Order: sequence, then C-alpha cells, then structure tokens
Amino acid sequence: MERGVVTLCDSKYYPGLLLLHASIQTSDPCGVICYDAGLTPAQRRDADRRENLRVLDLPDDPLIAELIAATRDVVPLAKANKRIWPLWICPLLIRAAPLRNLFWLDCDVVVLRGLGELFAMLDDGPVFTPENKAPELTPNQPSLYRLLPIQRQFDPNVPVVNGGVSGWRRGRDDALLEAYVLPVAAAARDSAVRDAISWHDQGALIWAIQSLGLEDRVLTSPAWNLCVDHAPVPAETLAWDDGLVERLRAALPEVRILHWNGRKAPWPD
Repeated sequence: MERGVVTLCDSKYYPGLLLLHASIQTSDPCGVICYDAGLTPAQRRDADRRENLRVLDLPDDPLIAELIAATRDVVPLAKANKRIWPLWICPLLIRAAPLRNLFWLDCDVVVLRGLGELFAMLDDGPVFTPENKAPELTPNQPSLYRLLPIQRQFDPNVPVVNGGVSGWRRGRDDALLEAYVLPVAAAARDSAVRDAISWHDQGALIWAIQSLGLEDRVLTSPAWNLCVDHAPVPAETLAWDDGLVERLRAALPEVRILHWNGRKAPWPD
C-alpha cells in the first residue's frame, strides 16, 4: 500500500478502533492497518467485514517477547487489566507495516479533518506532534543520556512530543526508525534504561528525534493531536453514540485530531 494508518488494539479498545476507522473513512479515506494485541475472534470477524480495515497478527519480532518478559513483574498501571508491553512496541509495528507512507495513530484518536494535509507534510520529512496533556512530565530522565549518550549538542527538555500521532516514509526515514527502536531494545534488557525513559515508546521517540537533530519536525500547533481534556466542549458533546464524530467536527472546527490521551474512554465498559 502506498499510504495508510497503523494502530494497535485489544478487545477493550475495539470500540475506539471502530471510531478511529469511521472518522478516517468520513474525512480522508485510506487504509487502516491494526495489529492485534488481544482482539476476540468475533471482533476480528467484524473487522474483516469493514472496508479499508485490515487486522494483522503481531509481527514475528523477538524483541516483543523480550518486552513481555521484561515487564511481566512491573507494577501494573492504574487502568484495570492494562498491560505494559504493548506501550513499548509502536516502532516495531511501524517497522513491520506494509506501507510506504504511514501515520501511526493511537486507537483512542478521532480524526476530525486534515489527514491529507498530514500526508502532504511527509514530503518534507517525518512528522511529529506536540504533547499537550502533561508537557511538564514529558522529558526523559537525565540518567537516560548517561546510559544512552547522544553525540551532539541538544536540549534534553526539547522536543515535547506525544507519540500518539507520528508520520513516516519508509526508506527515507529508516535510520530514524532504527533510532526509535534502539532505546526500546535497551529498555527490554536493562531496567535502568526502562525506568529512565518517559512514557514508554514516547520517550524512546523523543530520544530518537534528539539523536538525529530532528526537533524542527515537531509541529507547533496542538490541533494536530489535541488532548480531549483541552477541548472546549460540554460533556454531552462527548457522549458515546453514532453522532459523536459529527458533533465533534461541528464543535471543534479548528481541531484536526482529537486524542483521549489516557482519559477514560467514552465507550461503555
């Protein structure tokens, strides 16, 4: 495929995957590739019936098994039944995806408009989006740069990136992608590295951007990955029903992509 969206989903986030897919198909249609992190057989059958949605098994990458083993005894996250290893594997899925031009979108994202504009930005280089939920918590720990030194002058507090929306061109951006994988591989093998990386794969992405001097590829506007906590809409606008996407489009005309960003998902448990 020439272009498309890549994401990851388990059974609890399947309604979010359907919302993401529907929001893409009603704005700037393209294929969506979803890697299966624990969908039910019924959910996979349902996905197979949907146009422009393709569910794939996780890639046969030994680093995934390493991450599962390394995080097995880590203290669980606040969300019930939330596993930690899927939070690390984004670069491995990007690397495996059968796409030339792709955007990684977390499956708790809603595309309101502008996906075509994002793909056009890939002509100039990779595309990253700013963190706006908790920017003060985004930088990696200083110890990471002693464990994984970067051979250039840089500000360790910049950029402030959210990993939920990022754009890549395979071939051109392969060195950057391998730089993204490098801290993830180190985290799987060394708990000190793992503890020094901020927000799992997100901190690894920040390290990769810093290591190659690509800070200027981070968009400045939060509209491309706006945390729902900062969306100026009443609670009823966020109600989970068939009209959700169109209500959001009408209420947020300047926003391109809306992200639940760890907030409790709107769909019923």
